[in-house]
Parts: sequence; C-alpha cells; structure tokens
Amino acid sequence: MIEEGTAEVTRAGSRVAALSAGDFFGEIALLREERRIATVTATSPMVLIVMSGRSFRSLDSSRPEIRETVSRALAERPSPVS
Repeated sequence: MIEEGTAEVTRAGSRVAALSAGDFFGEIALLREERRIATVTATSPMVLIVMSGRSFRSLDSSRPEIRETVSRALAERPSPVS
C-alpha cells in the first residue's frame, strides 16, 4: 500500500494506471498466488507498507472486510492482456 508518493503501472510497455497514497498493488499475487501481470514504477519518492503473503493471509483471516476491499478493487482493474 502506498502511504506517500506516486507510481505508474505499465503493461507491455504501455502506461495503464497511475497510483498514489491509499492505492495498493501486488494483490493479485497475494489473493490468487499468480505471477504479476504488470510493472509498477515509482515516479516520486515513496513510503510503502509491505506485507508478506503469510502476513496478508493472517490479516485476511482476522479481518475479512480487508479481503472484500481488495477483491472489489481487483474486480475494477483492467483484465490482463494475454
């Protein structure tokens, strides 16, 4: 999760999104245990909250609303390009 700063998301070299404070990335790997589908590059200095898969699953078990929030955001993201 981004606490401070900005980043851009690219897929196959094309910019697909801009991220800023409050946004998160890497959730696909945590929820679906799949490889990443995009590249996230900082566009300013950043402060991030980083979680391991184990930490996320532990938090997910105790706070199911977090999974709902992440799943909702995932559904709103553009689908991967094959």
